[in-house]
Amino acid sequence: MENLIYKFIAQIEEAVIIAESTRLQTNSVNKVFITGMGGSGIAGKFVAEIMKLHGTVPVITSNTYDVPEWIDENTLALVSSYSGNTEETVEAFMKLIEKKAKIITVTSGGTILRKSVEEKIEVMKMPADWGAPRACIGYSIVFQLYILKKFEILKLELSKELSLVIEHLINLRDSINQEAVIISRLMGDKIPLIYSDVFFEPVAIRFRQQLNENSKILAFNSVFPEMNHNEIAAWTYDLSEFAAIFIQSDFYDKRVAKRIEISKEIMIRYTDKIIDINIIGGTILQQYFYAIHLTDWISWFIAKIRNVDALDISNIVSLKNQLR
Repeated sequence: MENLIYKFIAQIEEAVIIAESTRLQTNSVNKVFITGMGGSGIAGKFVAEIMKLHGTVPVITSNTYDVPEWIDENTLALVSSYSGNTEETVEAFMKLIEKKAKIITVTSGGTILRKSVEEKIEVMKMPADWGAPRACIGYSIVFQLYILKKFEILKLELSKELSLVIEHLINLRDSINQEAVIISRLMGDKIPLIYSDVFFEPVAIRFRQQLNENSKILAFNSVFPEMNHNEIAAWTYDLSEFAAIFIQSDFYDKRVAKRIEISKEIMIRYTDKIIDINIIGGTILQQYFYAIHLTDWISWFIAKIRNVDALDISNIVSLKNQLR
């Protein structure tokens, strides 16, 4: 896993080359639906948030077998599965075909690639030589953004934006690694409660998932300001087994930032672990990719501290085998 995380920047560079050279037949669409699971699914959540800022049509994401009733021929449906065999995504894919959506698949092979070829559905193909699908989030995000750009519903100078992302990550490569070591040690053996605003919820979810899969620890996430209307009420007793971890960004609304600081004053009474993860970058894409890279490294270093195999997903494999 260490090598896969290290190659994240190179993955973004390769993803741009592949995406820019992939030709797609485009048409007018009035909504976007993105379906996928796990490491393939979280990319859609990042893309949906970017589209809130820079898109011209609504984007809905899904992480299950079903698709909405409103899917039609005016829907651009992105089907994301690295393996191409993810059970939930394959079933959703078949339903999207029935509904005659404009489908583009993002995959490296499997049933989804085979069915795409049979049905003459366009594919943006990922390299098949990565050992862990969750490490391919760079391909997934970049490919999905380029598809939306090619359909002229994403109003970003994408090539320029991603060049800035790559430069940003290269310049901060060493400091990201150092910061990950510091934060992983601060977290220790505490159970992480990860907090962010709504726009950075994909970062919090991704971090939680990486802690689950790489570090083999339970973790949870909530968002501001919603948690101020429920979860904060539970901070009334000894919660010292938890670490409250705050994803911090200068893109936050000022009122959200104030809510976070007030909430931290309440939480510090019940846990001694309040940790800020400060996300650096001049654009939202720079901050998103920085956050992914930093938190991936944190999960790796925690795996090392706990002496667990970050690549081991035996419980997931066992579950899938029992479902057959």
